[in-house]
Amino acid sequence: MNQKPLSFPITTSNQGDGWLFSATTLVNPFFALLDAEVAHRLAVSAAARGWVPKEKRPDPSILGLQVWGRRFSNPVGLAAGFDKNAEAVEGLLGLGFGFVEVGSVTPIPQEGNPKPRIFRLRKEGAIINRCGFNSEGIVAVAKRLGAQHGKRKMDETSSTSSSSNEDVKHGGKAGPGILGVNLGKNKTSEDAAADYVQGVHTLSQYADYLVINVSSPNTPGLRQLQGRKQLKDLVKKVQAARDEMQWGEEGPPPLLVKIAPDLSKQDLEDIAAVALALRVDGLVTFFHHELVLEF
Repeated sequence: MNQKPLSFPITTSNQGDGWLFSATTLVNPFFALLDAEVAHRLAVSAAARGWVPKEKRPDPSILGLQVWGRRFSNPVGLAAGFDKNAEAVEGLLGLGFGFVEVGSVTPIPQEGNPKPRIFRLRKEGAIINRCGFNSEGIVAVAKRLGAQHGKRKMDETSSTSSSSNEDVKHGGKAGPGILGVNLGKNKTSEDAAADYVQGVHTLSQYADYLVINVSSPNTPGLRQLQGRKQLKDLVKKVQAARDEMQWGEEGPPPLLVKIAPDLSKQDLEDIAAVALALRVDGLVTFFHHELVLEF
């Protein structure tokens, strides 16, 4: 996958950690000298330990939007693939993202493709990613998300400022931002639906929304699940698994499907037909190297 890195404006405000945001301009050249995957791991570790800037200023209200009964403080989010194992959700939301999506998470831990598997294209300002769903597995991710969820609940209990009669939920299960969980299948799995169902049963309780990832070219046979019949069967099973669980007043997490960016017109029509017929809550894809979340 060829994907340009996201660029963000550097704040020079004296409020919050503005100086720390500015300091990143000094650190970035050092990261550029490292192996791409080593640089990625260092960035995730830094965010997990809180060694990243924290945006303390509230988002302007004009940036807020309401989707699925959840309130996003702003529409800029971090796509799945950066924090694959939910190690740094709090730190990444603290940077100012309106939502963070973790994963893709597979049922059983797997190494992914052999290294090296992330390659810089310096002239184009881009990277090629061939990780192949490297994941620590749903058990490890569930432990992390469970701990974060418990901390969030304790904070809510100790606070008397929460309002229980609002129709729109402010923030999400990971704190002030919205948390998405992206589900994948194991490379050697012969039952893709069972993999996604296992992910739903284990992780959906911690998610503000779920994503079925059938887009990766690095997992053999995965993109075949985008066919009309295959996708319809898969989504039905995943929806049934989600709906059979017990949910509170807010109901089950919305279900989205991540599709490949290079599909034919007929493929897109088939996917759209399935999404409309089964009332899928959204599609995730990207075009022209830009990440797009379609609700």
